[in-house]
Amino acid sequence: MKDILIGIIIVIVAFFIIDFIYTEKNTCLIDENNSYSEVKCGIIKKELNVDIDLFGRYW
Repeated sequence: MKDILIGIIIVIVAFFIIDFIYTEKNTCLIDENNSYSEVKCGIIKKELNVDIDLFGRYW
């Protein structure tokens, strides 16, 4: 059971590292206060349209 938890944690950390690298290349238009701004966005925002604003970028 402990090995499964460690494996899941490793997968989650690897996903966030890969997504962080992915966000360096991709941008999205975000509507904030009736004005559009171009921000860096990752896989979660681009594919699932879930707004998670963390560290100045949308994951």
